[in-house]
Amino acid sequence: MNLLNQDNIVHEFLNNVGDIVIANILFIFCSIPLVTIGPSLTALYHCSLRSVKGNSYGTVKTFFRAFKENFVQSLVIWLGIAAAGFILITNIRFLGTETGQTGHMLMILSEGLLVLLVIFVLYVFPVIAAFTSSTAGQIKNAVIFAFMRFPYTVLIVIISVFPMYMTYQDYKLMPLWACCWFFFGFGLTAYLNSLMLYRLFRPYLEKEEDRSQEEACITDEKEE
Repeated sequence: MNLLNQDNIVHEFLNNVGDIVIANILFIFCSIPLVTIGPSLTALYHCSLRSVKGNSYGTVKTFFRAFKENFVQSLVIWLGIAAAGFILITNIRFLGTETGQTGHMLMILSEGLLVLLVIFVLYVFPVIAAFTSSTAGQIKNAVIFAFMRFPYTVLIVIISVFPMYMTYQDYKLMPLWACCWFFFGFGLTAYLNSLMLYRLFRPYLEKEEDRSQEEACITDEKEE
């Protein structure tokens, strides 16, 4: 009978696995136009953060609600990131043909900026998923969180980048890796990152919830 109990560890584990698979597949299909990767990533992290918090019921509904509510803001930021990434990658390829010292220094600078851009990407969409603010405020918060606890950032980069790096190391295993990414790769990565991100966000989420409750109370008092 304990196996049928919703509080059972096995039941909770299976629920989490199911949520990861569902959110992963939704993320892939909603990212197919490519320009919607930003909103899809925000929705994926919204589901993952809710799952870590312990409120993961209705993954499909949660995903599409977050996708819709954060669509414009996530899209604007994603297009800016895509443009910046395209410029940096093009610049690195061009500077790779240069042999002078100046070209070498500029290439190092471009690579450093690309690393910072990757770190920014790993934080900005979870921040949008967790907090409500202006676009400028979300960008500022993402930068602050990225360097607030740098060991967390290093772990998040490793969790996010290393599996993708390994995917391209053996082309014979590419079908297997593709299958893994299709069913749970992105969702599992977001969930593992969310375990650390939620610990980082929680004090500020609690303040935001308290502020919302106070505003609701003030509104009720005025209506009375």
